[in-house]
Amino acid sequence: MGAFRRGCRRGLTRVRLDSWLAHWSANYAFLRRAVDAAGRSLAKRPYESFLEPGEELSFSEVVDGIEVHFAVDLFRVEPDGTLWVFVDADAGLPTPLRIRPSVVFRKLRDGTAFLLR
Repeated sequence: MGAFRRGCRRGLTRVRLDSWLAHWSANYAFLRRAVDAAGRSLAKRPYESFLEPGEELSFSEVVDGIEVHFAVDLFRVEPDGTLWVFVDADAGLPTPLRIRPSVVFRKLRDGTAFLLR
């Protein structure tokens, strides 16, 4: 089976694929930088702002002269109040296999955020 558990190997493959795509595709690298910046910016928002009814979290932004649409989804609220947020970037640019980068972060009640890729 190898040195890593199955789930761990899958995570390593995902990171390598992301690195490979960013290296070989300028469009993917651009979207990766944009979604990383958007994820960090969203993670700095107050905890309560994610729970306001009717609050639209998705947005568009011009990055280096290209309009990028960021789809933001609060996809999980744990019993302890931890929020899981998914951010996806799309600018209509072609990428290998149409794979687009995304960011996931956890937001705790105290305002602390943990970014994951």
